[in-house]
Amino acid sequence: MEWSTPPEPERGARRSIYDTGSGPESYDVDLLEQLNDEYADRPLVPNPPSYALDARYKTAQARLRNADRQIGLMGSTVLEVGCSEGHLVWYLANDLGCDAHGVDVVERASWLTFEGPRAHFVVADLALENPFPEDKFDRLISYAVWEHVLHPYAMLEQVHRILKPGGLALITANLYAGPKASHRYREIFFPWPHLLFSDETIRDWDHKHGRKPKGSSWVNRLSWAQYQDYFDEIGFITQKVSFRETEIDEDFYRRFEDVLGRFPRRDLRRDFFTVILEKPTV
Repeated sequence: MEWSTPPEPERGARRSIYDTGSGPESYDVDLLEQLNDEYADRPLVPNPPSYALDARYKTAQARLRNADRQIGLMGSTVLEVGCSEGHLVWYLANDLGCDAHGVDVVERASWLTFEGPRAHFVVADLALENPFPEDKFDRLISYAVWEHVLHPYAMLEQVHRILKPGGLALITANLYAGPKASHRYREIFFPWPHLLFSDETIRDWDHKHGRKPKGSSWVNRLSWAQYQDYFDEIGFITQKVSFRETEIDEDFYRRFEDVLGRFPRRDLRRDFFTVILEKPTV
């Protein structure tokens, strides 16, 4: 077959029905400064959680009341993954009658105060070296930890292994594309700074203001859909799921659609998920 010779066409685009927007010339310290000034009187998190000890005790109590309502903790063998200073473990042991265990990758001095006959602490990364035997725990709880886990799939596999058949896990975690996932909302007032600015830029901005440079908190980049796949592949039954969401600032979204438009809008709204997982009995 012989091919015909096409006519010489005009070059270039005449029009486009889709435009992601040009975005700013540079996502630099000056732009970060400008956006922070714009949002100073309407910060993304107007009242960040307090670091005061009394406030942390109240948070621990509220979390345990809610977890007890949802999965029943009283008198059970419980593991808290990412137990930090150990407040929840202490309450579990002393007020809920649990055989309470806490694990974290950082050993805390406070553990010496809180440990006791029914309150146990261990420093370990479950994904790499799990110190607990198979089928040990009735319940597992974890709050705002899984987003910082280096090997989230392997951690979930170990959770499945150490839960008893019929055991339940309640996990709350931050999602990467959510507006608050930088964990810098005490100093950075606008949404999604971790999606718009590099850690190097945020560190330069910290340095400019005399703070110890730290960038955004390290958060794994899993979406809820990926977590769902993990749960199914490992063999969990997902009993219940809920999300804490922040409405999208539409003007802000349109200004930076060249970056934000790469993410599903539902992911840009979702800050945290809470899931209840069951290990099947068979």
